[in-house]
Amino acid sequence: MVSPGGWVVLDDRHVGDPPVPEELQLALREWAVVAARTARTGGAEDLAAVRWRGRMLASRLAGVLDRPVDLVDPVTGAVERIQSAGAVPPPAAPTPWGTGLAVSGFVAVLMAVLDVVLMRTIATSFGVLWVPANLVLTFGLAPLLWMLRHTPLWRWPALGVAAGIGAGWLVLLAALLG
Repeated sequence: MVSPGGWVVLDDRHVGDPPVPEELQLALREWAVVAARTARTGGAEDLAAVRWRGRMLASRLAGVLDRPVDLVDPVTGAVERIQSAGAVPPPAAPTPWGTGLAVSGFVAVLMAVLDVVLMRTIATSFGVLWVPANLVLTFGLAPLLWMLRHTPLWRWPALGVAAGIGAGWLVLLAALLG
């Protein structure tokens, strides 16, 4: 809440509330000064920006206090209850297992065929140098695949590439032994 003097007033402190970090207190004070000036002379866009920043700071404060806080709009005086942004996670979309595994399977077959064809071509020209070449390919793709494993769209092709390279290694080693 912004007082008429341009200060943030933290009303309704409960016993046992954790201390508010110094950087958040400073940000709240700075916001209060800007809000007081903008309320007197600001345009519509400036007021919207001040409201948005106030909501963000109130959300951070709610996270620190681990409970909702009331934000008083510095322009209208309206009170808005703000929850912590981390308090309620957004609903997660269901994982598309059928489509995802189909994409992974297609990419795995494609990658295995590409790996085997490329390494057999290297083997006919350079002999057993296909082994270090395939190691470079495998370990070169590993960091990218590791980073993509949690990206919703790209996790399925990444799984397919990893499975395809593994299958390619098995085919190539079986051809070397037999």
